This record gives sequence, structure tokens and C-alpha cells, in this order.
Amino acid sequence: MRFKIFFTFVFTLCFSVIFFLLSSLSSATDLPIRGQPKGEPKIKVGEKAPLITPDLEKANKEGKVIALMLGYQTHCPWCDRMDRYIRHLMEETKDFNNRVVFSRWQIEHAKMIAPPDEGVELKKAYGVEGQPWLFLIDKEGIVRYIYKMFVSGDVFKRSILELLGEKKDVPVFDEPQK
Repeated sequence: MRFKIFFTFVFTLCFSVIFFLLSSLSSATDLPIRGQPKGEPKIKVGEKAPLITPDLEKANKEGKVIALMLGYQTHCPWCDRMDRYIRHLMEETKDFNNRVVFSRWQIEHAKMIAPPDEGVELKKAYGVEGQPWLFLIDKEGIVRYIYKMFVSGDVFKRSILELLGEKKDVPVFDEPQK
């Protein structure tokens, strides 16, 4: 009987120590909290966008507006929400009549999933920390809008229509960073 109590005590103690060590290690990382972009991007509105991935280069050569989301939608709740709104609008408008490209890139670790090399390069090129970030890039490859954290579907739609040269009345509840 004493052995059983002693064994339970030792097991509980070992489990507690291991749990404490693992939890303290995970909180000591430099990984940003998901859904919390930090600071300001290196790239500013009005500057040439670093179009360093094949999909971005192709879209620019084809003269398309680019919506570039830097964030991992299956890990970050704000990334997921923004991704769903944008994908819905892209499907509904058939990519704004095939004039807009929506490109998403994971730029930071998400649990045990490392970002692809292109995502790491985009993070460096745009100088961002945390996620999500949304860059709207015009047909000439110039950054025209930067959204930090989240953009609603109506603001996204209005901004895209403006970049496409179409002024339509779209109700807006928050303003983009210009």
C-alpha cells in the first residue's frame, strides 16, 4: 500500500516538473502571439513592393492588382477571418473579373509547422513582425494600402475597386491605413 502511494506521489511530482519545464520553455520563445502584428512594416505605402515569389511576379507581369496576406489562417484567428472574407469576395466576383490575385503566405511558425522559405523571405522583405498583414499592391507593383491585424470585407472591396479604377458606393465601417 505504501509503495502504491509513494509511486503515485513520485509520478505526480515528475509529471508536474516536466509540465512546468515544458511550459516555461514554450513561453520563453521569441515567437509572436498569433493575431497580433507588431510595429510598422519596412515597406510603406507608395513604395515599390518586393514581388519576390513566382506568383507575385506573374500577377504583376499580367497587370493584376495583388492582395498579399502575410499570415497563417489555420493558426491565427484574425488571419482565418480575414482570409475567409477575402476568399468569399474573390469567389463572388470571380477574382474581380480576373483582375485581382489573392496570395497568402505563412511567415512564422505555427505550432510545429515551419513557414516555407518564400514566407520567411517575404517577412524579411516587407519587414513585418506578427500576423496578419495585408498589402494591396496596384497594377504597377506599388503598395497602395497596408492593413494591420484585420480588414473587413467591405473595406477590402472598396479598396480593390479603387485600385481597379472603379468608384462604387460600398458601405464602409472602418478606414484603411493610407
